[in-house]
Amino acid sequence: MSGFGTVVTGTLSDGHLSIGDEVEILPSGQTGRIRGLQTHKKKEESAVPGSRTAVNISGVNTDLIQRGEVVVHPHQYTATRRVDARFRLLKEVSKPIKHNDEVKFFTGASETVATLRLLGTEELQEGEEGWIQLELRDPIVAVRGDRYILRRPSPSETIGGGMIVDHQPKGRHKRFDETVLKSLESLAQGSPADVLFEAALALNAASLKEMTARSRLELNPANEALNELIADGRLVALEEGELSASSNILAITLPYWNSLREKTIQIVDTYHKQYPLRRGIPREELKSKLKLTPRVFNAAIGLLVSHAQLVDLRGSVAQTVHEIKFNGQDQARVNGLMRKFAENPFSPPSVKECQAEVGEEIFNALLEMNELFAVSPDVVFKKQDYELIVRKIREELEAKERSLLQRSATY
Repeated sequence: MSGFGTVVTGTLSDGHLSIGDEVEILPSGQTGRIRGLQTHKKKEESAVPGSRTAVNISGVNTDLIQRGEVVVHPHQYTATRRVDARFRLLKEVSKPIKHNDEVKFFTGASETVATLRLLGTEELQEGEEGWIQLELRDPIVAVRGDRYILRRPSPSETIGGGMIVDHQPKGRHKRFDETVLKSLESLAQGSPADVLFEAALALNAASLKEMTARSRLELNPANEALNELIADGRLVALEEGELSASSNILAITLPYWNSLREKTIQIVDTYHKQYPLRRGIPREELKSKLKLTPRVFNAAIGLLVSHAQLVDLRGSVAQTVHEIKFNGQDQARVNGLMRKFAENPFSPPSVKECQAEVGEEIFNALLEMNELFAVSPDVVFKKQDYELIVRKIREELEAKERSLLQRSATY
């Protein structure tokens, strides 16, 4: 508008907008700041849900704004190309709908073409309801509870609609998977605890704040649901701290935690069997096999260690009962090497000589067991001999220091 700049209009469906707020326009991703607000041509300092609102935004190019986009606070919403929904087919439609039908999808002010995937059935007859997953040609912004309408593109016909129950599905569902269908039922009809749990399941391991945001629950019911899930063990806190719906504490659902715990212990056990003369699996190798972020990995290992299911060995992880043991032949070679150290404690065999005597794997095991101590890539001492050398050097230095102090006092 001349003299004002960019003005967008729409219905404020959630949250509040105030003059000075930084905002983001999705799905395009443009950002700007609110210069002014009007509701029914009346200037306002802030706008509330349910009001028709005109928003004057600075720093945004009108040529890049499209009908159907959404004005949001930054980092609160994410565009999606896939939604799960409950759908009811109108009685007056010309024919049933089938799996993979192409439809037009309308929600809010957005419109896009979508492929309709029927879940749990091959087709829906006139007047029937069912679960669907929509693959959208263009990204949209939606949340759980949003209403939508579907139309056939040709011949043009409104065929029905319903409610979005998951606005960020993890992937394409198996169409006849009973677990998927039960999960959708929980999202649509369940208690706040069920809704929060389904949101947590979709995220695997995430902060409580992220789980709450995905669930779309208000703060008070979210806190009650969180307390219920923690109390009955369905949700496991990976970190210590305040357990609230607005907390950044990492949490994980019990099914995913059980799976992660079993997989972690199995990987460690397999490593011990493969390398019985090593204290444990390197942390980085274990993290790579589990495909976890550093934060989730560290939190998960910390919890397993605190429950005495694993041991953290400064850079490696091991089972609590694991011990390095040599067989008879290996022990004989170790005894032979140790005799050489005993014969010349201050002129010991080199690293290469040690490896030639007992093999690289056993030599590394002796280092990990603190039987040997490497002072350089080429020089190694028996641990007790090294400690004796260090003690004698310190005693010599202390004696010289006392002598110098006495001489200084004399002068």
